[in-house]
Amino acid sequence: MLKKLKLSHIANLCGGVLFGEDCVVSDVSTDSREDLSGKLFVALRGENFDGHAFVVNAMSQGAGGVVVDASFDSLVEPRVVVQDTLKAYQAIAQYLRLEFQGCVFGITGSNGKTSVKDWLAQSLSEFGSVLKTQSNYNNQIGVPQTLIQIENTHDYAVIEAGTSFPGEIEILSKTIQSDVVILTNASGSHLEGFGTTEAIAKEKGNLIAFSLPSSAIVLNFDDPFFDYWRNIAGSRRVFSFSLLDSRADIYTSNLVLGANASTCTVHFMGQASLVTVPSPGKHQIYNALAVMLAMMAAGVSFNDALAGISKAVVVPRRMEFGLTKNNVLLIDDCYNASPTSVEAGIDVLAMQDKPTKWLVLGALGELGDKEESIHRNLGRYAAEAGIDHVLAVGPVAGMAADEFEKAGKEGRVYATKESLARFLLTLNNEHAVLVKGSRSSKMDDIVNAIKI
Repeated sequence: MLKKLKLSHIANLCGGVLFGEDCVVSDVSTDSREDLSGKLFVALRGENFDGHAFVVNAMSQGAGGVVVDASFDSLVEPRVVVQDTLKAYQAIAQYLRLEFQGCVFGITGSNGKTSVKDWLAQSLSEFGSVLKTQSNYNNQIGVPQTLIQIENTHDYAVIEAGTSFPGEIEILSKTIQSDVVILTNASGSHLEGFGTTEAIAKEKGNLIAFSLPSSAIVLNFDDPFFDYWRNIAGSRRVFSFSLLDSRADIYTSNLVLGANASTCTVHFMGQASLVTVPSPGKHQIYNALAVMLAMMAAGVSFNDALAGISKAVVVPRRMEFGLTKNNVLLIDDCYNASPTSVEAGIDVLAMQDKPTKWLVLGALGELGDKEESIHRNLGRYAAEAGIDHVLAVGPVAGMAADEFEKAGKEGRVYATKESLARFLLTLNNEHAVLVKGSRSSKMDDIVNAIKI
């Protein structure tokens, strides 16, 4: 933690009341299983957990104090009593973030935000110490958990912001207080919670609207909502990236997409350079340009930013190449899925130099009343891309296989992941397999069963 805090100061930050003796805490935790010596324990409530049940245990483990809400009936001291412990946790994180003198990057978007986060953090590590969001800790609890870890030794913080309900990005943006905002795109993910792509774009735009007035904003010039986001930015500096449009601040020409890497010439303010991006797919060119612009917005030179995107970054289960036990080319892209990311994965699969290509698809979640149309569209997209077979798990993903069959190709629906995995182990090295699905479909079960 960046600095030690007195309980009285914490009470003031959170609009709470301190009961018991004032003292200094060295860190903040929400996990009673940790070593809590000298730390502040914040008792969070959720649908399936209640940290208040562990307050007494936390104090017995040496916690310096606890934050509880008014319904907590124990007289444990010292305690800070607040109306909402989650809001208190966020307030502490926001305070520590604003005390931080380094550069904070906030990242959101329907697709690409995790790849951009990891690529940006890796590239910035050449210039200083970087704190970044771990795994998918990008919600109301995960974001403050990351920010509380900021130390004086850090030069940069790279924070991912996700959303599952309207208003969440506003909360996260107020906590992050980004110096640089990166908004990758808006597409039809989380339609169940938001209804329309327009509502998703508005939600994502709140990372801009509630950022610092001095923030630099990095936007996708090719996204249909670019003008909307640029207007939200107001007087903030806006930097735009595009695949081919020279009106953007940074764009490419001579783009050649390959099965394992792509090459292009990157243009920025009169500078141009040929680069090899060591990741396949058009979507990775977009991610690379976003990373470059974010770095340059923070003062990194064009050439140094270019060097950053020339180095491969591996995100587990994000277009991760490997082999199955029987030497089939395996593309593990089952970290999560949206309609756009499935299409991007299909594009990469289609480029592979193997005679036969298989899409293994699990259900996409949170699509609301668009569930059937989106899955069927993906089946058609796979057929048009030249994929040879679609194997689906369950009836929802099965709609993609059904639509694929209507195009005169072979689609199959499996009742279980186990039976599908057994079939994949009958293939040989003449085949390429892409495994894709939303996190809720747990398609990594198939990958774990077949990979070396």
